[in-house]
Amino acid sequence: MADGSLKSMLTIIGTSLIILISMGYIAADTALGISDGLKPKPSDPLYSPGVFTIYLVFPLVAIVIFGLLQMTIVIKFLSARLPMVWLLCAFICFAAGQAIMFGASKKMCESTNRRIDGAFFATLLDTAAMSCVYGFWSAITVDDSNVYEEEEYKF
Repeated sequence: MADGSLKSMLTIIGTSLIILISMGYIAADTALGISDGLKPKPSDPLYSPGVFTIYLVFPLVAIVIFGLLQMTIVIKFLSARLPMVWLLCAFICFAAGQAIMFGASKKMCESTNRRIDGAFFATLLDTAAMSCVYGFWSAITVDDSNVYEEEEYKF
């Protein structure tokens, strides 16, 4: 499949819709109690295995699969090392953001009189991780476009 072809776009849209609908159903079922299968326990109403899975476990598994696939492609087919540095930095930033969010957020919130919590730093580190993923993508692609060499695009 070529990038941007109808088949590749339909694949991306289809899988995205499947994930959106399934996650939406799990969240709605948990919140509204549509069925008894995903209802939180009365002893701990804030804990829901379904919501925990779709918001924490599924993204973690998706990130690990993405990382393994990208490492395989870069090492086996491209024989390049610089993209691996970008990918490693992205994983470090993401892991640090999650560690701050779940490990230090409460203490950070209490020590700053509830002015700032771990979500702020997690968002900054997640943004840095996405910037590293962009750097990774830029390092594995070759720009063979001559669009900016034309006269009308001279700066």
